[in-house]
Parts: sequence; C-alpha cells; structure tokens
Amino acid sequence: MSNGEIIAGIIANPSSGKDIRRLVALGLSVSNNDKVNIVRRIFAGMLASGVTTVLYMPDSWGIGARAAQFAPPGLAVRELPMVCLGVASDSEEAAARLRDMNAGSIVTLGGDGTNRVVVRGCGNVPLMPVSTGTNNVFPLMVEGTLAGLAAGAVASGAATSATGAVRRLPVLRVDAGGPSPDMALIDAVSSPLGYVGARAVWKADDIAAIALSRIVPAAIGMASFGSALFPAAAGTESGAYITFDGTSPRRIVAPIAPGSVIEAGIGEARLLTYGDTVLLHDGPCTIALDGEREIEVFDAGGRVTATLDPNGPNVIDLDRAVSEAAERGAFSRSMAI
Repeated sequence: MSNGEIIAGIIANPSSGKDIRRLVALGLSVSNNDKVNIVRRIFAGMLASGVTTVLYMPDSWGIGARAAQFAPPGLAVRELPMVCLGVASDSEEAAARLRDMNAGSIVTLGGDGTNRVVVRGCGNVPLMPVSTGTNNVFPLMVEGTLAGLAAGAVASGAATSATGAVRRLPVLRVDAGGPSPDMALIDAVSSPLGYVGARAVWKADDIAAIALSRIVPAAIGMASFGSALFPAAAGTESGAYITFDGTSPRRIVAPIAPGSVIEAGIGEARLLTYGDTVLLHDGPCTIALDGEREIEVFDAGGRVTATLDPNGPNVIDLDRAVSEAAERGAFSRSMAI
C-alpha cells in the first residue's frame, strides 16, 4: 500500500481442473470462461471492501485480460509486468512480483498444485485460495464475490491476523537429496512407479507412503486417509505418516479422487508433530507433491524424507475476515442528506 493505493492480486491458472482425473475419475471441469466470470465477481468483492488496484497474472488463455474488460468503475485493474511462458512457474513469478509490489492479499484460482507453486513466491502475502482444480484441500469451494470481499478486507487492513482473519498453515519440507528441499502444502506421497508420466496417483497399489501436513475433517485425495484414520486429530496441530501394505488386514476406504473411492491396506499409521521427520522412501521411486508426481529418484541409495514445518503460508479465513471487516464498519456507508 502506498499513496493511499490498496493493492490486491489475482492469479488464475488456466490449466487447473484439466488433468487425467477427468478420465480415470469424475473430476470437476471448470472452464476458463467460468474462471473469467469468477474473476469478475472477485473484482466486485474487492472494490466493495476497499481495494483500489488489482494486479492480475497474464496467462496464455487471457483469463485476467478478458475479465478486466468488465472491471467495475472505480477499480483500477492492470496486468502484471511479466512475460507469460505458459508453464507452472508463471504463477510463482506472479506471486513474487505481487509480493515485491506490496500487494495486501492474493486470490488464487486453482487446486492444491496451483497454490503450492504460488506459495513458493508469495512470501508472507496472505492468500485467499478459490477452488478450480481437482484435489482441493487447500483452496475453498467459495463464491468469488465473497473471496473478493475477504481478500479486500485483509488488503485494506479491515481484517487482520490478530483476530484470526489470517492464519499461518503448516507445510511439508521434502528432501530428495537435491540442492534444496521441495515443499508440499497438504501431502507428499512416495510411489514405486519409476516415472512421472501422467503425474496423478489414483491406485492404492501405486502408493508406498504418505506424509500429511494436517488432518482435515472432510477431504478428498490423499488427505482423506488422514481423516479416516485420525478423525479426533482434525483441526489440531498434527500431521500424519501412513504406509501402505496390500497384504495388511487393516483396510481403509477413502475417496482418493472425485467419484473414486478405493480400499487400501494400511501398514504403519501415526500422527506427526511440528519438527518430526519421516522416511517417505528408500531407493528408486517417484514423489507426488499435492497430488502430482514431481520428483523422480533413480539412485538405489536415494532417501526421501518429509519434515512437518509450522511455518507455511499465510491464509485468509473467509468467515473471520468478512465478520471482522463488518464489525469495523468496512461495509457501512453514509448517505448525504
């Protein structure tokens, strides 16, 4: 914020909600036209809660540019000054630029994978994640206008972390022996599959172990195993570590993808506390981060570990942000008589 300007950002991923789980499961498809309309609704909410300027990520389909044609009067909408390459790192670059331009909040349109990339670049800027992906534990199924209201309230200072309107969520730091650890927002999964391929994991036989950053009461994807095994830990400062054994008599039924419920044999299963490190795999494997296989390990002596870290991204609590802003009069107007 400078010279009275209140800045918020929007990062809309044109590729979210289009992976192979539309073929092997019943994943929801959110068209890019739908995303344009969501962004337009976000504009309306942001303007109503005090935002003066919205900066959006350019993308190969033109989601932000198309929505900007219908920006409401009084809201300055501009494209971020960056080159769009049509790759995942566009979102990371956009987040980093918004951070450096002092954006007060960022609304994302995507799934867990999209937000994972954004978190790499956004630093401490609070996120308002709107679900338009496949596995959506991190982002919310929320109406765009409300997302804009909440993000705008945080950007304008009408809602703050002091009352819980913004809270820091944990992450998993994943070390596969590379120059620096990678990161997962929700789940890190080791698989005996030796190649990245179509990236998604949707069969029990393809899972060796899972690390979860937190227990979510009702979740889809790998996080559903955590909520099935540890329901009492939902909402606590606990992660989980689970290994899979096809011969085990301990069986769990879980929704691994939209419309796809599988049964899996469970080996070890235990809760994690902050700072705990677990072995995901020892030897050749692939590692999926937030639903997509990203890492290939070919070394027979390779070890992959995951550590539960409480210092993840700042995320907006929609209900608390809107409530706090209302209590402070952010939505009250006086009529001149």
